[in-house]
Amino acid sequence: MPKQEIRSALEKLHAELEQAPPLDEDLRRLLVEVDADIHHVLHQAAPEQARVHGLRDRIDALAADLAIQHPAAERFLRELINALGRMGI
Repeated sequence: MPKQEIRSALEKLHAELEQAPPLDEDLRRLLVEVDADIHHVLHQAAPEQARVHGLRDRIDALAADLAIQHPAAERFLRELINALGRMGI
């Protein structure tokens, strides 16, 4: 179930960002990288712990940036963080 929660949170985040004002280039790049890394980790049976910790740090940084620029989108990113946490990521 946590993988479905993660997918759902990602879908909500993307939908919210499509309706929001455009992201600055750095934030957009970070979001694309985090999205790709989340999908990579979800498809591994046993993700590398170093990669997982780096991912968590980058998601937290992204959430802080979104809280300032796009508060509604930040809520969905927090849902994503919680779902990843339930998976042990």
